Amino acid sequence: MRRKSSARKSAVGSGRMISVVEEDVPCENSTAELTDFNSDTSNRSGSRNDSLVNSDADKSGSFSTKSRGSIMSSSSSMRSYSGGSTDRIKLAHSETVRHASVENLTMNKLRFTSLKLHGRKKETEMLRASFDRFVSNQANTQSARNEGDNTLNTSKRQSLARRGSQMTRKSGSKKIADLFPEFSNTNSSEVVFISGESGTGKTALAESIKGVVGRNHGLYISGKFDLQNLREPYSGIISLFRELCGEILQLRRTNRDRYQEMRNSIVSEVGNEILLLINVIPVLEEVIENPFIPDVVADHGNKEAKERLKYAFLQFFRVISRYFDHFVIVLDDLQWTDALSIELLNGIIGDIDIRIMFIGIYRSNEVDEAHYLSKTIRDMHAAKIRGDFEVTEISVGNLDKEICEEILMELLSVDPSAATNRLADICYKRTVGNAFHLLAFLAMLEEEELLKFNLGLFKWTWNCEQIEERTAATSNVVELILAKIFKQSEEMKNLLQLVSCLGDSFDRDIVLCAFPKMRDDNACDPVELQNEVDELISLAIRESFLETKGDSRYCWVHDSIQAAASQQLGEAEMNAYKFKLGKVLFQSLEEREVESNLFEIVNLLTSAEECPEADRVTLLNLCLKAAKKATEFSCFDSCINYAEKGISLLPPDKWSQERETSLGLFSLIVEAYFSNANIDKMKLYGDEVLNEPTLTELEKVRVHSCNISLVGGIMNKSREALNMSIAVLRKLGCKFPRNKLLQARLALSSLAATKLPTKKDVADLPPMTDPIRKACMDIMVNAATYSHHCNNVFAFIMITARMVRWTMQHGVDVYSAPAFAIFGIVKNASSYKNGAQYADRGFQLLDLCADGKRTESRVTYISWFMVYPFSTPIHSTLNHLLRGYKVGMEIGDTESAMWNVSMYICSSIVAGKALKPLAVDCITYIEQMKQLDQDYILHQTLPFAQGVLNMLGDAEDPLLLSGSAMVEEEYLLMIESSDARVMSFLHLQIFKSFICNFFGDFEQGAKLALERGDEYEKKNGSPLAMVDFLHQGISLYTMARRTKEKRYIKAAKKVKKKVAQWVKKGNINAVHYVPFLEAEEAALEGRSDSATKFYSKAITLAARSGFQQNAALASERFAEYLLLDLKENDKAAQYFQDSIKYYSGWGSDYKAEMLKKKYEHLWLDEIPLDITVST
Repeated sequence: MRRKSSARKSAVGSGRMISVVEEDVPCENSTAELTDFNSDTSNRSGSRNDSLVNSDADKSGSFSTKSRGSIMSSSSSMRSYSGGSTDRIKLAHSETVRHASVENLTMNKLRFTSLKLHGRKKETEMLRASFDRFVSNQANTQSARNEGDNTLNTSKRQSLARRGSQMTRKSGSKKIADLFPEFSNTNSSEVVFISGESGTGKTALAESIKGVVGRNHGLYISGKFDLQNLREPYSGIISLFRELCGEILQLRRTNRDRYQEMRNSIVSEVGNEILLLINVIPVLEEVIENPFIPDVVADHGNKEAKERLKYAFLQFFRVISRYFDHFVIVLDDLQWTDALSIELLNGIIGDIDIRIMFIGIYRSNEVDEAHYLSKTIRDMHAAKIRGDFEVTEISVGNLDKEICEEILMELLSVDPSAATNRLADICYKRTVGNAFHLLAFLAMLEEEELLKFNLGLFKWTWNCEQIEERTAATSNVVELILAKIFKQSEEMKNLLQLVSCLGDSFDRDIVLCAFPKMRDDNACDPVELQNEVDELISLAIRESFLETKGDSRYCWVHDSIQAAASQQLGEAEMNAYKFKLGKVLFQSLEEREVESNLFEIVNLLTSAEECPEADRVTLLNLCLKAAKKATEFSCFDSCINYAEKGISLLPPDKWSQERETSLGLFSLIVEAYFSNANIDKMKLYGDEVLNEPTLTELEKVRVHSCNISLVGGIMNKSREALNMSIAVLRKLGCKFPRNKLLQARLALSSLAATKLPTKKDVADLPPMTDPIRKACMDIMVNAATYSHHCNNVFAFIMITARMVRWTMQHGVDVYSAPAFAIFGIVKNASSYKNGAQYADRGFQLLDLCADGKRTESRVTYISWFMVYPFSTPIHSTLNHLLRGYKVGMEIGDTESAMWNVSMYICSSIVAGKALKPLAVDCITYIEQMKQLDQDYILHQTLPFAQGVLNMLGDAEDPLLLSGSAMVEEEYLLMIESSDARVMSFLHLQIFKSFICNFFGDFEQGAKLALERGDEYEKKNGSPLAMVDFLHQGISLYTMARRTKEKRYIKAAKKVKKKVAQWVKKGNINAVHYVPFLEAEEAALEGRSDSATKFYSKAITLAARSGFQQNAALASERFAEYLLLDLKENDKAAQYFQDSIKYYSGWGSDYKAEMLKKKYEHLWLDEIPLDITVST
């Protein structure tokens, strides 16, 4: 009698798709005759309800594989639970199929590959529900995007939909979704975490949706972290990308046109940063085919390097996600992840332009509450509450005895019986229901012939008493696998031992390189070697030790097998073996291959307890290279490990024998400890450098810079950091006075001595080559920032003037362009034209400097916010600031990128940009500032955002800056301890004045104006000073009209005089301010004809120049003057109607409705649909 059984096989790479096909399987047990061969196992009378095969997986198109019949097939089978073999085995290993014996195709072997997924019905349903929700939400998002307002781009609409629900404030105000109902749509990302102990079937559960992903035109890729590569940053992400590149190369073979389109998108959108990815994922070079010639961008600081690599990863994902309807990524063994990978994952999941389903798998018994993965999961649940994405947690435990019996019945193709029940009871007691252990135990029973197929009786037979007597509990499955390995041939054991040192996956070429030399066979024939290695790998696959992971790449079937293979030798012997392997790889591989495998090679070489003296210098230099590379990835923990190992290899007289290497290692470890905020360790190593008398001050600069950044950046002591900078500069020969009076004299003389160079003079400048001057320029540019923060104007002038003059005298440095832009701010005080010319020279210097892109974002926000807006229409600055943001994000200068968008928001308010799109920008960029931990900039930007939202009705009380972006009382507490306290408080006051004028509280506005005066302009001469003075003037003149108090009159006229000076100097953006304030003064003095003339002129100029908000306010002020002072109701009604139209055009329907309700008694008919104004 026969039944049909399901043969299962996994899919591409480490992605595991389970499919089912029917094939004939004979069966019997020790007591039962063979059942009907044609009956389906799912109809077996003993089947439980929770026994499950995923129906979607059953329908997948992957091909089936006959059972290989190996004793360790349990390992392959466990891919039904915790891993999976690849469907490329047939292509990559046709030899394996050709050499399959007849015995492999008969029924006398346990058919582990045919096993279904048992006991996981609830978990599978939860996972499938998450995927269905993901698909549905993506469809909703696409539909909303198609129907949304086309005036906003896609990313902005998605951002609003994602971020709107997470903005919290006091009850009573409108929700963001109410303000922008056309952009309210369902979030489209999905996050699933699958946890459980090793061998419980976590990976198989993730694989259960792979078939349906493919049928929905999606992409399912997976990667995993590796215990042996804990010091390698992004190891799991890199394995994920390798598989992704394999999918793209597969596309090249099947759909060349689509591949070419994808390839071009990758090259154009990832840009220069593609070289960073190629450095860590060499196969990417094959994906882009043609050699990539980048723009020159030199090394950046630690923070910039990390952000550049993060940007490159994100851009790559953004491109790929557009080419698949549903993008599912799986990362296994997250318990071994690193903090940088977690940060990158958060970026990928939270990115508004990447729509993915992320499945994270980890061992629950290896992740406690203190593990940063636990914090990440908690943070993601908080994001779920805010509405960013959906989060599901699935826990996978051991199987119960009934499920163990089901597995036995399927493997043996039998019905329930007392014999199978007793065997199941033994198996359960020996393995505690761990799926992988269970199948390994059954494989051992088959190998020891305690469970065997009787061909004569055509049934499986066993003796429970013998099994109980000859077996023990197998809580450590590694012992079972190790016993199997010891029964292999010597060559197979050698192969498994070698590849166990190479991590969870490896390339065939690496094995070919190392295999003969590890057995001291240097004279083998290359062809014979290839055949031998291929046969051994094929056999390892048949024995279910290994599986293919793409062309010429292989991986372990399960972590436990790798662990067993690595335990063939004792610890000391294994460490010596690893050292030898590392040495072989270093000596045998080409330089580029060594660079690609640098971390693995150094990890192997540092395994030995002691390094032979003959190899000490080589290992020392490799540790330095590995520490540098880890720093490039901003993996500072790894940098510290490599640097400390290198330092331990230095001789006692290191500063004389290994001066350059010692300085490199010590400088790197100081920077790494600074980046990790381990101040004690930083000072320990830094003091050794600073106290070393044989080192020059130039050689100590990197340590000095860390100390200055510690004081100025972490401790927020800008004045002390400025003094430290001046002290270091003096040691380098660049002398500045410490005394403030002397600083003032030097500043004034420097200002007079610094002349604007011509464009030709700048074009003829050579590069700056003097290393001491270059080091000084690096310190001076930060010293200028500290002087600005502590409001030391004279230090600010003398330092920037020195940088400008040095550029003209000694050549172009990377910081020359920022110096010219900053000096443009200084020159603006006397001439807007002259200030703009210095900014022009700054951009010219960017083009001349080979590393100019490094500071382009900084030069952009300085020039287009602090310099040009006083001589250029402010509307024209907005796109430049957005470009500065983009460049900053591309090159990793996230601080400058966030300054660009902060200033973009501020300039947009000054320019009167439409409020609804601007509100979307505010929400988007504020959230990004939070993600990037740019609190200094965030605190200064929040009042801008809430001011915009107040105009849209996002506040219970429009006169309080409390709504979706911030709550005023909480904000004041938050900035109390902030280094941005002074500027943040000024911004708060300015925008309170702003809303006071728009919502009619002129008394409060005047009070704030008297308190603030010209403090903001003195501290920060930005376009916001224009808004500040305009609204100060309006509030002061209004209160002067009401009270006739001299303090208001005097302050108001002072403001008007200041604005008139701006216009006289050439400020075209404040031209309409003058008639506005002239009208207010004429109204104060009772000159009605002049007031009427100036109000009309102000309205016309504002409207023509695109300042709708000021045209609206001027119309409202004029209407109130006509109504209250001149009693001209009809004319007042007309200007109120004009004001309403301007407010509506600006986007403030909230304010427009307030005016309609307040003055509806002035008109009987509807407000006209259009008004006659010049625009």
